Amino acid sequence: MSVSISLVLVLIAYATGVVRFRRHARGTRRPPVVRMLAMGAALLLIELALASPLDELADDLLAAHMVQHLLLMLAAAPLLVWARPLPYFVWSQPMPVRKGIAYLWNRAGISRVVRLVKTPALSWLTFCGTMLVWHVPAIYRWAVGAELRHSLMHLSFIGSALLFWSVVLDPDRKRRLNHFACALFVLSAALVTGLPGALICFARQPLYMLKANASLHDGLTVLADQQLAGLIMWIPMDLFLFAVAMALFAAGLRTGRAQGNSAFMAFHCATPN
Repeated sequence: MSVSISLVLVLIAYATGVVRFRRHARGTRRPPVVRMLAMGAALLLIELALASPLDELADDLLAAHMVQHLLLMLAAAPLLVWARPLPYFVWSQPMPVRKGIAYLWNRAGISRVVRLVKTPALSWLTFCGTMLVWHVPAIYRWAVGAELRHSLMHLSFIGSALLFWSVVLDPDRKRRLNHFACALFVLSAALVTGLPGALICFARQPLYMLKANASLHDGLTVLADQQLAGLIMWIPMDLFLFAVAMALFAAGLRTGRAQGNSAFMAFHCATPN
């Protein structure tokens, strides 16, 4: 099944779930429009990465392949997490299926397994490990050698990124890491995942293809393509993750200041004049 058809089916299921949820809620709990827009944007980005001329270009250029990875992991994945579409996918199913999902979730222990998988430590290791493992030259060449293995690589990028961003974008009332710890969580991931990009960028010989002087597109050699790919993987990814870490740090400062003001007011009100 092609990527475009799969995305259309996902969109239909999501829209069906939204309609059923709104009908059931009778106007009292409507899905936020901004989150629905985020869901649509995420699907469009996946389409752009995997079913547009960019995908065809990625068959020849390592740099285009790196752009695909960044679109999936730094753009589509956080939008999917922030959109929180899972309840609407459940609502898209017939009532017997919804009851079966509820039984498996509550009685069969699926919720405990999900909580275990979504722990910050495992999410960090999965995200960083996926980036490191798939960019080992021998493993990369193995992955792109067959369509099924290539699809597995892309799915693992999306899946690991979903785990990672589920920690970063936790609602305040359910945060598993406070803002400062989460900033360190993101910053450390940036340092680790940027390392292979730097190594690829400064390599003196091709790591992913054998012919160093072969011309690819517009005179671009294999080595120049590899250096551009490493630069794309290294600088934009690190800058984006650094920006997220700084935003989390600033949010932690605002939260701490607000809590300090609340504590001071409570103390002032409790102190007799």
